[in-house]
Amino acid sequence: MFPLNIMQIAGAISGQIVNHGEDRVFRTVSIDSRKVKQGDLFFALRGDRFDGHDFVPRTLEAGALGVVLEREVGLIPPEIPVLMVEDTQAALQDLARYNRKLSAAPVIGVTGSSGKTSTKDLLYSVLSAKFHTLKTEGNFNNELGLPLTLLRLDERHQAAVVEMAMRGQGELDFLGRIALPNGAVITNIGEAHFEILGSVDNIARAKGEILDYIGEGGFAVLHGDSPYMQREALRCQGKVVFYGEDQGLDLWVRDIAPVDGGNRFTAVHRDRETEYFVPLPGRHNVINSLAAIAVGLELGMEEGDIRAGLSGANLTAMRLEISRFDGITVIDDSYNANPSSAKAAIQALAETAGENSRKIAVLGDMLELGDKSEPGHREVGRAAREAGVDLLVPVGERARHIGAGASEAGMSPQQIHYFTSPREAAWSLKNIIRPSDVILVKGSRGMKMEEFILALRENAWQKA
Repeated sequence: MFPLNIMQIAGAISGQIVNHGEDRVFRTVSIDSRKVKQGDLFFALRGDRFDGHDFVPRTLEAGALGVVLEREVGLIPPEIPVLMVEDTQAALQDLARYNRKLSAAPVIGVTGSSGKTSTKDLLYSVLSAKFHTLKTEGNFNNELGLPLTLLRLDERHQAAVVEMAMRGQGELDFLGRIALPNGAVITNIGEAHFEILGSVDNIARAKGEILDYIGEGGFAVLHGDSPYMQREALRCQGKVVFYGEDQGLDLWVRDIAPVDGGNRFTAVHRDRETEYFVPLPGRHNVINSLAAIAVGLELGMEEGDIRAGLSGANLTAMRLEISRFDGITVIDDSYNANPSSAKAAIQALAETAGENSRKIAVLGDMLELGDKSEPGHREVGRAAREAGVDLLVPVGERARHIGAGASEAGMSPQQIHYFTSPREAAWSLKNIIRPSDVILVKGSRGMKMEEFILALRENAWQKA
């Protein structure tokens, strides 16, 4: 973060200085006593199963030079600054907002029902071709992760890309008050968290909360193929750019061609055509790339820089991550799933495998779909059949509906193998999987579908 002394921090978080200690400037914070580094300001958070106040002595031994507390914790050396607040988590969020306001760098918030992490990674790669850019790491995209990301923002950064997740109404409004984004990207509106929000219309309104923070001089980049985006765009006071496949949009795509494990395509912007390459499989990643291109153009980047950034893109782990071992190709998209992202991943499987390899889809339960659970799973099964999947492996109770949908669409029973857990599936299929197979692994986070891949690797190691 920007260099801040104890007086500045106290003002930012409405904290009472219990012990001023030595005059120090802080540049880093920590909330995990196990990961404290020399010079950190430690926030003692309380959770359901832990209380950071219990670990203050450990943090001081590890090098923390200041603490933010809700209650007294015993003797603290007099040279250590101590701030007392009513709520340490709220104080952390307040400090993140304060730190963000110190930066002139444009902050771009990315959200959507699916594709937000991939789009965040693509956008980071594009912007990094010109700007020193901060991005959300891993899944630091919620009420704790976003503040911790913004507290890494400092005077070196020229841009920031922050992922913003939500599971209910009001959550993006809350995150928006912290991030104060100059630009926003909404990747799509789908059925993720349908169980909580009750309708796709409600999901669209919840996603649109981020647009309330885009003022004049800012911009929103919206997936124009979604029927809800035109309505939500009215919430934005800045410029709106629609992207997608429709030729009537501000930025649209044509001539998509899978090549070299990725996609070559032509982006059309204001009648100007530019050819790009993204080293990622799947038509949906071409659409995600359009969002990154649009932001780059809005921030004044040259097409050559955007092209260079996009061609070097890498995704976060477990997002269409391709690996090869024991003669097989595995597409690890196991981080999470909903019907839209599952269908996109199946299309990526078809493109990656081509005509000479068997296509195997190992698909776990998709959670939090509410009344859309059964029809959503069946829809994915039909997509698997239409994409020419050779072997379908539903994992979990809900995933049985994936098999039912595929069967209804004409897939034979011999092509469908049901299992209750990822490891059971891996060990049962080890004698069926053969060299040259391409295997897609996907499911909701709660299914831990990556365990299928771990078990496959264990089997390969044992054979070696």
